[in-house]
Amino acid sequence: MRAHLFFSILVFHVLVAFAPAWAQETPINLIAFKYNGMENSSEIIQWEVNTPTNFNSSTTDVASILVGSSIFNPNTGDYIARVTHTDNTSGIYKYNINTTDSNFSEATSFYNGSAECDMQTGMIYSYAGNEFDEVELSKYNPQTNTLEIVGTFEFLPNTSFFPDGSCFDSNLGVYYFVILDVEGRKLVAVDVNNPVFSYTVTLLTGLPITGNIGLEFSNETNQVYCMYSSYNPDTETSTFVVGAIATTTGEISVLNSLNSIGGYQFYNRTFDQTNKKLIFVAYNLDFSAQELYLYDMDTNTYETRPLPADVVIEIECNNITYSELKYGALNNPKNNIERFVVYADNASQQILVSANLAQASYCLYNTQGTKLHSGTIDSALGIDATGLSAGVYFVSLTTANKRLTRKVVLR
Repeated sequence: MRAHLFFSILVFHVLVAFAPAWAQETPINLIAFKYNGMENSSEIIQWEVNTPTNFNSSTTDVASILVGSSIFNPNTGDYIARVTHTDNTSGIYKYNINTTDSNFSEATSFYNGSAECDMQTGMIYSYAGNEFDEVELSKYNPQTNTLEIVGTFEFLPNTSFFPDGSCFDSNLGVYYFVILDVEGRKLVAVDVNNPVFSYTVTLLTGLPITGNIGLEFSNETNQVYCMYSSYNPDTETSTFVVGAIATTTGEISVLNSLNSIGGYQFYNRTFDQTNKKLIFVAYNLDFSAQELYLYDMDTNTYETRPLPADVVIEIECNNITYSELKYGALNNPKNNIERFVVYADNASQQILVSANLAQASYCLYNTQGTKLHSGTIDSALGIDATGLSAGVYFVSLTTANKRLTRKVVLR
């Protein structure tokens, strides 16, 4: 049994959709490789989807990129992908958007399978094959650069896997990925917070799936979404589907059958958690042009945007702001959060902060992201919590040169 299924750099898959108006609430920031094919070189680019020509660029020593291998860690600001270096060595390339530092490591073991980041902890989970052809779940700590084998799966012989066919529920700590065996495509779910390694395997049902299937998870709707193609032998055409997976039964509900796209790049897909948008690169029907597609999960409609370059590879959404508001800033180096203290004093019905946050601007949010209070921290170093019900809240604080978000619990 082989635990890794890789595809080379420009593998395309087929898909579809239709397009409404340009409307967007919160900015969507993306990061990707800009590949210069004739020069056999690449750059890291960052842009906001509404202004693709105004991208920031950083040169790299990357000659090619393994498709379906990228990940963005909102806790550290690291964009990571498995690449081939200009000296023909294969390894892990890491670029930090806060410091612009980059590094390359030939240690590739933790990146054999589709990797996902837990926004609550910053840990990276992936499946990988060992020397015995066993499939293992690994946990990588980017802060300590350490790898831990969480457990070993017992799949049927000749089970195969899908690049970028995974997602992560950061609310409950569940890693999902898709396998293919003699019985069909199946959803594997692992509770990574369970001290005893265990997992479930559920057969996927619904429209027949042909080719790759990609997963994305919304931490707002608590839903696994998917993209795949379904071939109809009667019409000899493929229907391209955006769906939702019932994780307990494996049933796929079709949210939209997209009929006006000629194809999409399965490795160029990401998810904007704030706006609940599935983002991917797709072609028009005659394959004469490609654009960035923003599929809105609330309305089941999409918009399109131009791309910043002819070849953009391994797009990822910068979900830093969302992650900080939802789960707290953790180890994001731009905040130096170890210098600041924020805590709930339930007896005085206040949220208190350390003295070095005096005069900081603050905003208080609930778990739905609704702003409840805002103002400036005065000499009393407190935020009035009178009248707030028990529960989890988030305080975003901005000083002259730093910003942090902390989770507080009122009881």
